Amino acid sequence: MISKQIPDAGGLPWVGQMPQMTQDPLQFLLGLARTHGPIARFTMFGKSFVLISDSEYVREVLVTKANLFPKSSRDLAIMGPLLGYGLLTTNGAQHKKLRKLAQPAFHAKRITTYADAMTDLALSLTDEWRDGETRDINVEMLQLTMYIVSKTLFDTDRSAMSGMADQIGHAIHQLQEVADFDFTWYDLVPQWLPLRVNRQRQPARHMLDQIIEGMIAERRPDGSNAHVEDRGDLLSMLMLAEDENGERLTDDEVRDEAINLFVAGHETTSNALTWTWYLLSQHPHVADKLRAELDTVLAGRTPTLHDLANLPYTQQVIKESMRLYPPAWVLNGRQAAADCTIGDYEIKQGQVIFIAPYVMHRLAQHFPNPEEFQPERFTPAMEEALPRYAYMPFGGGPRVCIGNSFAMMEAQLLLATIAQRFELQLDPAARVATQPMITLTTKYGLPMQIRARQHATDTADKQRAVPQPSVDEAELVLA
Repeated sequence: MISKQIPDAGGLPWVGQMPQMTQDPLQFLLGLARTHGPIARFTMFGKSFVLISDSEYVREVLVTKANLFPKSSRDLAIMGPLLGYGLLTTNGAQHKKLRKLAQPAFHAKRITTYADAMTDLALSLTDEWRDGETRDINVEMLQLTMYIVSKTLFDTDRSAMSGMADQIGHAIHQLQEVADFDFTWYDLVPQWLPLRVNRQRQPARHMLDQIIEGMIAERRPDGSNAHVEDRGDLLSMLMLAEDENGERLTDDEVRDEAINLFVAGHETTSNALTWTWYLLSQHPHVADKLRAELDTVLAGRTPTLHDLANLPYTQQVIKESMRLYPPAWVLNGRQAAADCTIGDYEIKQGQVIFIAPYVMHRLAQHFPNPEEFQPERFTPAMEEALPRYAYMPFGGGPRVCIGNSFAMMEAQLLLATIAQRFELQLDPAARVATQPMITLTTKYGLPMQIRARQHATDTADKQRAVPQPSVDEAELVLA
């Protein structure tokens, strides 16, 4: 069978579509899919890329031919020095090794123990909010998820983290800026040039290394694994994990994996929640329906893990928010390891493939009126009717996000806890714009007015009336 030719988007000589991609990558990629169909080729600075926006083609790349499409060498060369060589930044045997050793840390039995910490930290943060004041909700959600990831990853409480939280958050943001710059200009701008992004590379990474290496050293008072205590956190699991041959992660591997998990767990959930608050503020009827569900099920009580099964609309709101604003708006490029095909199209060795959840989630053939915020799209019946890779906020295949259940549990619990107590209204002077970096964040923050709900019960003083689920129940909740 003769392979089809991939539609070409054209563009300027050598420069290609670089100006459009730089100016607005979200709309450029979305327009490419809507104009050229399920597969399209475009160039930037003489390099060729292919965007695929068909669920079956995505399945080929991420699942059935995953061994032929590892993460691109370019992306790993950018991300590795910044984040270390963990699950996000390795391929092949090293990725399989890390995945296998890290997987037990994300088993349902483990992550369900974090539910109370999540709601307690949400209550602690929002106890500082005052009716009528304006806060940048993007900053608030970043701080909240910072405390949560610190507790669950490092068993560090809020008071211990508060002194370094701003420094860590600033370092992570700097690394995002550096990565964003490198993805735009990689191979063109030498790192020795006296640019701001070049000056902040090493200090930002060095600070993260120092903090996490200090935590690892503190866990090994005698310098060995023999007396590492399992504190119930993810760092303990990483340090204690071993394969069938008794092999464990080195300290450098534990450090890099912790940084990978810290960045992924911190930025993604905070961005998902930030966009959720924005969407709720713009759709009062959805916010009213959400609060009605919370009031009926919880009646002012702090939500527990057991409650999530009885809060289906809360989950639908989160899923629809991540459809419109997926934190991982584009997956790392996949690079063909050999000549092959995607569908009927020929792919040459070395060709870099783009897959953008932002694009997939806004295709009208799967989501009618795709720009509208409609949580009802995610009823069980409607989800069942969706092609498997039409909706993919956590990626898919062997590299699906290892913390997807953790993230969904966290987002639902935080939304339920906060929405019971407060209504958040967009400040009239707010400038709302996306900023697609490593994650899809807000360009100007998100100032919102805090309104305490008049008949909301002070959940901080309520005892948890519903018992924690058994392990079997927890696994059902997180399935």
